[in-house]
Amino acid sequence: MAGVQSNKFPRVKSGIPGYDELVDGGFHRGTVNTITGSSGTGKTVFASQFIHYGVKNSEKGMIVTPSESAEYLKREMSSSFGWDFAGMEKEGKLSIVDVTDPVLRLQKSIEVDPVDFLINFRKLVERKLEEVKPTRLFIDDLTAFFMAVEAPFKVRSLTDDLFGTIRSSGATSVVTIGTAFGMNQFLEYGADSATLLNRERIGNNLIRSIYIMKMRGSKIASSIRVLDISDEGMAVSSLSPYP
Repeated sequence: MAGVQSNKFPRVKSGIPGYDELVDGGFHRGTVNTITGSSGTGKTVFASQFIHYGVKNSEKGMIVTPSESAEYLKREMSSSFGWDFAGMEKEGKLSIVDVTDPVLRLQKSIEVDPVDFLINFRKLVERKLEEVKPTRLFIDDLTAFFMAVEAPFKVRSLTDDLFGTIRSSGATSVVTIGTAFGMNQFLEYGADSATLLNRERIGNNLIRSIYIMKMRGSKIASSIRVLDISDEGMAVSSLSPYP
């Protein structure tokens, strides 16, 4: 019976050692998965490693970074972990959409209604997904854009539209979310899974941790685990951060 189920609901490996064991085998294919945390908790590393693992296993990747340049991300991942995103991009295995794209640059240069911008952003993502046809998608922090939308029901509607567009493409996606503006609950609610990253002081040490808040259609571990970041990337420990 388990074999039948796994064929019916295929899994996509995260590429994060120790993570898939917590979520019954990985992300469901074609789903939207949020990674939430404050600055410095490892959100971008998690999502970049998800993309890097896929490309290394012959899956086409796409990264959308609305708030920073692709060059910065490529340089950061290369210097920290030796992940050659620039080379992958040249070989056509990875596509990166960043703030230099005309649709995104428009938001920076003139006053644009935040609802109109998010509608245009969704259309941009839809167009790029149709062009690139990626297997894996990483969208960097959108929280600041959603913060500018005043009506909560509109935030929910825009989130549903964006996530629906991503699901329709068939790509399995990771969307990183910051906690600074308090918008993360809307985005987490609309996602198929929500993973929380944290960094806190325990004794004299700063320790990163990870917790899976939800994953639809999966058994998930209820424990909080230590999150390690080394020169090789990120891995989930079997240890609890609490003594």
